[in-house]
Amino acid sequence: MKYTCLLFGEGGRDKYFLMSLSDLSKFKYHTKKWEVTCDGASGCSPEIILDRCIKLCAERSYDLILCFIDLDQLKRECLQARKKWGTAKKNLENKYSQFTIIWQIDNAEDEIKKVLGAMNCSKRRLNHVATKRIAEFINSDLWNRIMKPIKNKEEELEAVNHIY
Repeated sequence: MKYTCLLFGEGGRDKYFLMSLSDLSKFKYHTKKWEVTCDGASGCSPEIILDRCIKLCAERSYDLILCFIDLDQLKRECLQARKKWGTAKKNLENKYSQFTIIWQIDNAEDEIKKVLGAMNCSKRRLNHVATKRIAEFINSDLWNRIMKPIKNKEEELEAVNHIY
């Protein structure tokens, strides 16, 4: 039985990065029981991105939805509204509890630099380099934050299916 998973990025570049990650043989090995789909919104506030994910999911049912959200925009919005971003983050996690939110350290580019090292280039170029060097992301912190909810959900679904 195949389970379904949506990897939902914040923007188009995130979507292509996630597609490259999901094409890795090691990723496919660990997700062999999964049909993985990648999509994305266009970068804006975290709540708008999560709402767009809800609209997309209305068209199809997924066993697991991982939404990749940049913390920098949330922090900026909270600073302007004089709110604590940690509280806002928890509120979003509660409001959108049907998703697993993968919070990216400030933004996707910072996640890439954390793995590949500091690079002095544009976001587009950085994403291009990350796609070319995608194998370096195996066993990174980001990799583990993606694989853990997939494995946990798989165990949960296997237990439910085993009962029936």
